[in-house]
Amino acid sequence: MLKIYDKEDNLIFSSESKWLHPIFEFEKFLADYKGEKSYFRAHDSAIGKAASVLLIRLGVKKMHGDLTSQLAVDYVSQILGPQNITWTELVDRLMCQTENQLEKLTDSDEMYYLLRQRAKLVLGVSVKAEDLTAPYGKVQHLSFDLRNGGRLMVLGDNGSGKTTLLKMIAGIEKPSNGQILIEGKKISEIEKYTIGYIPQFIEANDDENFDLSVEEVVGLGIPSKIKGQKRKEIIESALCRTGSCDLKGKRFSVLSGGEKQKVSLSRCLAQKAKLLLLDEPTASLDSENREMVIGILKSLSISEIPTIIMVSHDDELKSLRGWEIINLG
Repeated sequence: MLKIYDKEDNLIFSSESKWLHPIFEFEKFLADYKGEKSYFRAHDSAIGKAASVLLIRLGVKKMHGDLTSQLAVDYVSQILGPQNITWTELVDRLMCQTENQLEKLTDSDEMYYLLRQRAKLVLGVSVKAEDLTAPYGKVQHLSFDLRNGGRLMVLGDNGSGKTTLLKMIAGIEKPSNGQILIEGKKISEIEKYTIGYIPQFIEANDDENFDLSVEEVVGLGIPSKIKGQKRKEIIESALCRTGSCDLKGKRFSVLSGGEKQKVSLSRCLAQKAKLLLLDEPTASLDSENREMVIGILKSLSISEIPTIIMVSHDDELKSLRGWEIINLG
């Protein structure tokens, strides 16, 4: 059983769910919690390294475990100090696969990502390519299998077929051989709004009669049944997350390439796309906006966790940890 106390030692949360689920339940509880979030004390029936990683992320400063692993003690001692974890019984490790998986890991973001994967708390969908060949270019007999919430970086020289691969996954191009399955289904069978695709170059619409405002473009990612104030709030929140609130009221066609990229990313955030396809997402951005987009991608990949397939030549993006790599050509 997990019990959480506030700074005044009032019990504010408890759960008897199994494994790490009480801590994930507490994370959801905090979304609506109005009290002070900078200090919590936890009492849990068992605290391993996984539990200690999650509890610290949620603001727990002191914890006691009826059964506690040395791995947890070592981690908490390093982050908070040895005085902040106590126990009734101490063991070398808890007898579970999670302890073994996290034993040598130190990056809290990566451990958090792995734990949400194990708990199946991810937004993303699985993507499987089987013997995929493009109608033109150099994509030949390509196969890969990306799990829910997986992260794939596609590298290769110009003309190697990186953009063509994204277009095939998005359903824009048809492969000449092989198939792509998303959640085990053909692309034509998946639900609307599953895929969010942002091409590298977004062309302007010169015909003002068919032009859209920034808000209308972001709203394209929101189901039509969501209307009124709720729709406006989703649009504004998505624009603010990409630093694009100042673009409200402008026509999409007059924006710069970098501004269009940010608005298009806002559209994907608003629709809560389960699969993000990004073609050089930082290519046309200045340094400030580039850092913002990189930060958003890092945040998405460890919190909401959509499946992300990205083409990039950006050295900082290429150096992101925990991404699978495909080299075309």
